[in-house]
Amino acid sequence: MTAVAGILNKQGVAIAADSAVTVSGVQNRKVYNSANKIFTLSKYHPVGIAIYNSAQFMGIPWEILIKEYRKQIDKKSFPKLLDYKLDFFNWLQSKDYFLEEKTNDFLFFDYLSFIQAIINEHVKINGVSKENLEDKLVEFLTKYVTEEIPKHKKIESLKTLDRDKLKGLLNSFTPEVIKMLKQNFHIDFNKEKIGDALINAYSSYLIHDQFLQYTGLIFTGYGDEELFPRLYPVNISIVVDGLLRYNDDENSIAEISNKNNSCIRPFAQTDVINTILQGISPELNDLSANVFGNFINGFIQEIKSIKDMPLPVKQHLEKLNINEYVIKYQNQFNNIVKQRYVNPLMGAVSQLSKEDLAEMAESLVYLTYLKRRFTMAEESVGGPVDIAVITKGDGFVWIKRKHYFDPELNQSFFQKYF
Repeated sequence: MTAVAGILNKQGVAIAADSAVTVSGVQNRKVYNSANKIFTLSKYHPVGIAIYNSAQFMGIPWEILIKEYRKQIDKKSFPKLLDYKLDFFNWLQSKDYFLEEKTNDFLFFDYLSFIQAIINEHVKINGVSKENLEDKLVEFLTKYVTEEIPKHKKIESLKTLDRDKLKGLLNSFTPEVIKMLKQNFHIDFNKEKIGDALINAYSSYLIHDQFLQYTGLIFTGYGDEELFPRLYPVNISIVVDGLLRYNDDENSIAEISNKNNSCIRPFAQTDVINTILQGISPELNDLSANVFGNFINGFIQEIKSIKDMPLPVKQHLEKLNINEYVIKYQNQFNNIVKQRYVNPLMGAVSQLSKEDLAEMAESLVYLTYLKRRFTMAEESVGGPVDIAVITKGDGFVWIKRKHYFDPELNQSFFQKYF
């Protein structure tokens, strides 16, 4: 896993990332503290990119893909940062690394992983019971397609996907998927009974912006015509029939302007950073809302138990919607937090120098590491923290950067960088 923090103001953008990478085996997991997650997207222009979650795309390390793109783009530049993002994906989709015969295996395993996750969710909600399991699972999958999927937008990059062709391919995968489900869950599913539900659920998931396994790509910096920095995060998972499955993480886009002087954007493991930025743990915030709801509900029950309660009062109490009051409480509390804590903090961030931006970004990542280090949680954030600052005038500047080699012994590396 990862912790990445991006901080922007009119001076520039600082981005920091830890070095931990988690490798999962058949029976265990191991964490290495040697991963590179921040890269220059152009050697000549103020544009960078950071990654989190998966370090590979379709079996190819992102570091290789990013540096291949950087090599072919050379001195070319674009008016907007958004243009770099679009050009990167156009280049990526044009490569023959991702021909159909090479990508079907990845689609199969993505299909299998999705179905396993759905079954685990079903078991978590409804418990383990093999009685009528197939019928219950078909019902659960149908409910997922009709109720959960409509909450998500369709993925623009897959708008030309041939769904009939996709379903035909998934139909050919389904017998092997059912065979592996039998091995994992010890349940003998019947393809005729459950196959269509599996295919419909996965194909619906695939074309909507819900991502279970993906890489987060964070494009940040400046286009030629932009005075202030921007940050565009994108989620990308696999290639489907020659099309990249990716979508903008719209909630995390950051654009500095005369109306917006500063932004802080955490990625991957965000709990500690959000606690610092908001003054309260997100989990504690949710817990307080639940406690408030239970308190109100108990209070109303106490009132309703009063003897000789007037009927109109009792009927009114019966109609009260506790959830509405919980939502009002949360909204009012969040407004107070924003006014008294978040806004003053962001006002201070807007005045930070380049050096302070870098120090703050590093501190946010390091505090996430400390939380993992001194609790019983897996140390999935750790190792050296890499930090870079990107400004309009100076471009991409490393503040701290680890090397797998001794720079003093490899002067030729720096001499041939350009």
